[in-house]
Amino acid sequence: MKTIYIVRHGQTQWNVESRMQGRLDSPLTDAGRQQASVNGALIKSLGGVEQLWVSPAGRTTETAFLINSYTQAAIDFADALLERDCGDWSGLTLEQIQQDHPQAWADRLEDPYYFAPPQGESLQDMLLRAHSFLDELFDSEWESVALVTHGVMSKVILKFYLGLSEIECTRTRHPNDLVYRLTFTAQDIETHHFIGNSEPVPGLLRTDPGLETYPGNQ
Repeated sequence: MKTIYIVRHGQTQWNVESRMQGRLDSPLTDAGRQQASVNGALIKSLGGVEQLWVSPAGRTTETAFLINSYTQAAIDFADALLERDCGDWSGLTLEQIQQDHPQAWADRLEDPYYFAPPQGESLQDMLLRAHSFLDELFDSEWESVALVTHGVMSKVILKFYLGLSEIECTRTRHPNDLVYRLTFTAQDIETHHFIGNSEPVPGLLRTDPGLETYPGNQ
């Protein structure tokens, strides 16, 4: 049996401002640091992990160190876990993008999985980027690991391991205070999510149809 936790970084200032972060960065808010600490305590209460694999972005690195104050696991970094490259949209608010790039924004809403911002990545591009890392992780000797990553990359990871359709992938949500747990057995994959220190909830958190794009998803 193998257990993989997927943890999003805590809330950042740009999350609050609904601003595209992508490969840029902004610091965790006080609420974001609290979310990271709560998620670390949660993972410890569930038995801990042997390894933290972390996106090297500043917001994920800060989150991982807060989590690891509870888990005391080995830490390593993987570029494969970096967030979507938002290209020319990096640093812009959702409102700015909708006002200045209305046709591209409409294209994103029409096809959120294959759409790529100018000079940026689509979710399919991200899946191809992360594929080898996720495959090797599954075949590794670790029995329990946590991936500290980002809102959009989390969707891609869940698609890879759970075989989600493109629509299921884009409708999956990962708020800053949520942790996904995938438990792999010989027969099945059990999927649960936790919000704060709540009891496990089976399955994934999803948006309603037509709401694949929402503020703060990166």
